[in-house]
Amino acid sequence: MGYSWREYDNISSVIHDGREMEYRFVPAKQNPKSAPTFIILHGHGNYPPARAAYPDWNVFNPLDNFGFNGLGSWWLGENGIKFTIELFDLALEKALNSVGQTLSTSKLFIYGSSMGGYGALLHGVRIGAKGIYANVPQIKLLGSTYSKKGQYKYFRPIFETDEGDIHNDLVKYLSSFSEHPLYFICENRFGQVNYLREQCMSLIEHFNQNKTNYHLEIIPTSGHNKNRRLLEVKKLFEQYCFETNRD
Repeated sequence: MGYSWREYDNISSVIHDGREMEYRFVPAKQNPKSAPTFIILHGHGNYPPARAAYPDWNVFNPLDNFGFNGLGSWWLGENGIKFTIELFDLALEKALNSVGQTLSTSKLFIYGSSMGGYGALLHGVRIGAKGIYANVPQIKLLGSTYSKKGQYKYFRPIFETDEGDIHNDLVKYLSSFSEHPLYFICENRFGQVNYLREQCMSLIEHFNQNKTNYHLEIIPTSGHNKNRRLLEVKKLFEQYCFETNRD
């Protein structure tokens, strides 16, 4: 099932119901107890942990090596059991507690690309993040063109059935929350077939209908790649999400 991050520095783990989640946590060098926390969620596949470290931010980087072939469970779980969500919560709480913070006292910001973008939207609103940055995120899993074009074998093991799970469509999922962070969405103009319309724009239409605040950037290129460096994302969070920078 996946692989281990233990060869890297600042690695810890949590265990729940016999399953283990590894994570990398790098405290800020300056006042980690009051520093904001940058949560970084990786995409589908086996990747080394992000090497990001900042003097003024904590960095939390968990590993999802569950799902089909251990390549990721979309930060949810398997067969309708949301154990990856439970492990994520335990790992984040343990990391924050190590610097004297709790979920209720923390300033949380979350980033992810593709599967990580889905995960950033899924977890960010749930944990009360102040800012969510989702690069080329999936919004709907089963039933999308993206699923039919090859991702079905990865999506299907996540859910108990093909229908009915609110987590399959993030438009429905986000509709269940009354409080929202500032959303940053980044997409490529020419990506996968129907991807911009079915994934990105379905979410933007929902935001517009519900007067939810967001920042949208559509990159005039093809592909399904990471578009902004983590430092650029951090600066966007600092520019638009910190209370001291608002009118």
